[in-house]
Amino acid sequence: MVSVVISFSRITILAFIIVFTIIDLIQLFEFKLSEAVASVLSTIQVVMLVLFIVNTSGILYLVNQDYKIIMLLIFQLTLFGLIGIVLNKLTILPSKGLVNNVLLFLSLSFVFLERLSMTRAVRQLIFSMISILIAALVVFILRQIRYIERYMYWFAGIGILLLLIVRFVGVVEYGAKLSISIGSISIQPSEFVKLSYLFFISGCIVTYRDIRGFIFASIGGAAHVLVLVFSKDLGTALIFLSTYLLLIFIAYKNYVVLVLELLVATFGGLLAYNLFPHIQNRFIAWSDPLSVVDDKGYQISQSLFAIGTGGWFGSGFTKGSPLKIPVVTKDFIFAAISEELGAIVAVCLIICLMCTCVYIFNIAFQCNDSFYMLVTSGIAVVFSVQTILNIGGVIKFIPSTGVTLPFISYGGSSLLSMFICVVIAECSDDLFYIPKDRRYD
Repeated sequence: MVSVVISFSRITILAFIIVFTIIDLIQLFEFKLSEAVASVLSTIQVVMLVLFIVNTSGILYLVNQDYKIIMLLIFQLTLFGLIGIVLNKLTILPSKGLVNNVLLFLSLSFVFLERLSMTRAVRQLIFSMISILIAALVVFILRQIRYIERYMYWFAGIGILLLLIVRFVGVVEYGAKLSISIGSISIQPSEFVKLSYLFFISGCIVTYRDIRGFIFASIGGAAHVLVLVFSKDLGTALIFLSTYLLLIFIAYKNYVVLVLELLVATFGGLLAYNLFPHIQNRFIAWSDPLSVVDDKGYQISQSLFAIGTGGWFGSGFTKGSPLKIPVVTKDFIFAAISEELGAIVAVCLIICLMCTCVYIFNIAFQCNDSFYMLVTSGIAVVFSVQTILNIGGVIKFIPSTGVTLPFISYGGSSLLSMFICVVIAECSDDLFYIPKDRRYD
């Protein structure tokens, strides 16, 4: 009976995700939809989300006969309602497409963490509830601060200080210093520094509006990146560098500067490759994982085996072997999704991640406030680069960098950081004080 339900669910889950993705694309590219039609489409997406999470939770219950799964489902649906209420209270016109996509990613995170580790699934749910409340508090605080760009050097100082603390007292994970351990709690400060970094870069550009903004932003950006490089956290360093490059280009639109910065970044990448052996190991594992499958290439090899085994339609939810992949709940959760739900669902997920990035950019470019326009653009860049690095490493498109998949991978620091970023993006235009000298015509 259970096997029949799982086999049938391959079709139903695929249908739910495909319908959700098609509506995502319609909402993204069809700008002339009436409010009524857009509302109906958004409601259908929500229905698909609920059906998806109920379907997968039902399968987990049938397989494990654990009533915790039903309780978690109730709390998850409650959380989705809480997120909707909070965002509707914080902003006048929230981007429903963006909100629904975040809920889709959380749904995938919850059900696959329940599949892989019930303890981590419970923690992820608790992290999510705390994160949306903290994100709302951050927005409330930001509302009270006028001319926030004047505090740009404070943002830079706090960010660099946090990264230096990790550099000297952080815990080494997979060759890099990524986090600080306080008892049983592990905190990854670089996740929060992403936001202070965006505030610093944007503040420099908006405050000076000339070459000085470029110089100060470049010096501060270089300081952040260098500390990350010396901590051997090159994945996060690449996110910071990419964000700096694109924000500077958005602000100044100077192709010569962009090319020069790319050349400097390329030289720095080559230097880092020669300095750090664990980076060389990752390149070896990327170029020919099967030649070192018993050591350096084991993780990526297992990831590729899982994706290949799943095929187009997946092996069926709970029917795969994702636990063979090291660190599957964090860096390689996309491989688990691909194995059990199939390549079609994986492609739909990539499309939804792409749509999310475009949604955030659309919010940024419609923003009347120059500072928050740049901050929101930076959030879009961070989200997109982090997604590319994670999925690219999982499918062997690029060497693995150890970054998480936004909203899906397990991790409290990453989840909180992403929640704050998305809520700030949602509220960037209509809830912040906008002085006349910072308005775009």
